[in-house]
Amino acid sequence: MNVAGATRGTGRFRAARDRGCAFLLDRLRDDGGFGDPEKGLAEYYKVPAALAACGETFAANRLCSWIRANGMLPDGDFGPRPESIRGYGYTYYNSWVIKGAHRLGHFDLSQRGMDFLMSFRDGRTGGFLSSPVKQDPLEQQDLWVVAGCGWSALYTGRIEIARGAGRWMKTLMEAQPNYPDQLYGVYSREKGLHVEHDSSEAFRYVLNRDAQRDEPFYNPGIAGGFLAQLHQATGEEEWLELAREYLLLAEDASEYLYSLVRAGKLGWAASLMYTLTAEEKYREMAVRVGDSLIASQAAEGWWGNVGETSANNDITAEMVFWLDQVYQAVS
Repeated sequence: MNVAGATRGTGRFRAARDRGCAFLLDRLRDDGGFGDPEKGLAEYYKVPAALAACGETFAANRLCSWIRANGMLPDGDFGPRPESIRGYGYTYYNSWVIKGAHRLGHFDLSQRGMDFLMSFRDGRTGGFLSSPVKQDPLEQQDLWVVAGCGWSALYTGRIEIARGAGRWMKTLMEAQPNYPDQLYGVYSREKGLHVEHDSSEAFRYVLNRDAQRDEPFYNPGIAGGFLAQLHQATGEEEWLELAREYLLLAEDASEYLYSLVRAGKLGWAASLMYTLTAEEKYREMAVRVGDSLIASQAAEGWWGNVGETSANNDITAEMVFWLDQVYQAVS
């Protein structure tokens, strides 16, 4: 899958981004929708943001118009939603649509979409519930879900809601028993930090810095990236310092974790931190992730999911977006 003859210099990140974008453009349908209609939201949710990052605004706006006509539900939820994405990451899919639509000026999609996310919010902790079914504040709240919802709050101008997500992340960090060797990512009012779990569910609950298998390496990235942007929005230093703390694990994480597409969010976070601090370690981290993504890109421009050797539209759209973030910061 390695791409031969990559562009020299930091322009290689833009070149890889554009190859991925070309792959996405080929999967736009004549009706303005994207990908396999049977997969619905699972196919299109990251694509408006990815196309916007590449300057393909005509295609991105056409897709948003399709979402308005075919994907937005009366309560502000998005669909059609297959059973495969009705689990504990329910709102994560919505958050990408909100961010992409808001960047493109489709404020009806983004604001109504954020209104729907607010129904998942736990006002006491500042977090967001993970389950779409168990709407009890005692239920579990996942780091990547809270970060996605907080990021959407930033985009839609709901700064106090975003601050609440930041405070939730501070609580989560203060409860860590073995950081930065491990990062536990699930919290509830009833139990606090969830450190005990069935071994079959370990992927959801804990990230090990020295992992040699697939683990949630996106957690420090999405937390650090959100917190860096919360600092940008508020000017408050505590969020920048908390972002530094969440990225500590990644500074010495295993080479295996860096080889995964799950490192993409870390590339975004490190790019933001380099922009804000000018610290070379963050530039090196961003470049390391960017080069890893280039190495795992197929010649046709796509990426596959972890352990897969076939094209994945969801993963491809996300890697396009993260490579653009790296390109912006280190060029």
